Amino acid sequence: MITIEKILFLKRISIFRSLNSQELRMIAEVVSEEEFAAGEVLFQEGRSGDCMYLVVEGRVAIYTGTPPQTKTLAVFETGDFFGEMGLYDDKPRAASAMARDTARLLVLRKNDFCELISEYPEVALGIMKELNQRLRDTNLKLRSFEGQILDKTTKLYSREYFTECMATEFLKAKKEVVGLSFIVAKCSASGEEVYLEQLLGEIGRAFSLHQRPTDLSARLGSAKVVVMLCEANRDGAAAFLRRVRRDIDKFIVEFRESRGSEAEIVFFTFVFPEDSQEREAMIALLDQC
Repeated sequence: MITIEKILFLKRISIFRSLNSQELRMIAEVVSEEEFAAGEVLFQEGRSGDCMYLVVEGRVAIYTGTPPQTKTLAVFETGDFFGEMGLYDDKPRAASAMARDTARLLVLRKNDFCELISEYPEVALGIMKELNQRLRDTNLKLRSFEGQILDKTTKLYSREYFTECMATEFLKAKKEVVGLSFIVAKCSASGEEVYLEQLLGEIGRAFSLHQRPTDLSARLGSAKVVVMLCEANRDGAAAFLRRVRRDIDKFIVEFRESRGSEAEIVFFTFVFPEDSQEREAMIALLDQC
């Protein structure tokens, strides 16, 4: 894009709506044009970032987590911008970005931006107004997203999110001919209802402590916690369960002594493809145990 084309494009972007033509030209002269192939990662969650992106063509998905624990937060298209916090702080990226298809972007880097606003502070005032509104909207979206995927009491992943991830892993297991195992912990606790919630939360933490980044644990029902072990056969699931039970057995002793509650946990193991070759049938097995 030549400078005049960049100016006309920037004029349509909400973050620059309060800037005049001369100020837009200043921005246009420091942004660079870059192209990303479909599936190419622009930046990763947890890594440092120092630039903001503006979508000229194509689509870019913003997501959190690593497979299978990924969740798309937003998809940006022509005229959208993202990654703006990289201009203002040195904190790691809160999410990852990947091109959904071939994407052409304008990139504004932190060094160029800082030099620009040091010389022309009025540019920063106009941009900050739009950024503050954007940040408020993002915070609202993140709180809503958290409520959708997390069980409120145990803070484990929800059943809905877990079954979504199962779909991805079943497709992968079939395509790559690898194992996929599930361990269900069915729990009961005497006394107050809160005791059962505490027990479920502790089992979830024990699962999380021993699982790999590609595995996923969640609350399956009112008295069940489940973990999905990717690329694990029955022997692998058994080894995982032995490690987990050592931690849980210790907790049960402490649980009984501190609360005076009798707790019982029964474990069930199911493996793809021996026990079921379809996700829906596997979900039925998890529910029936």
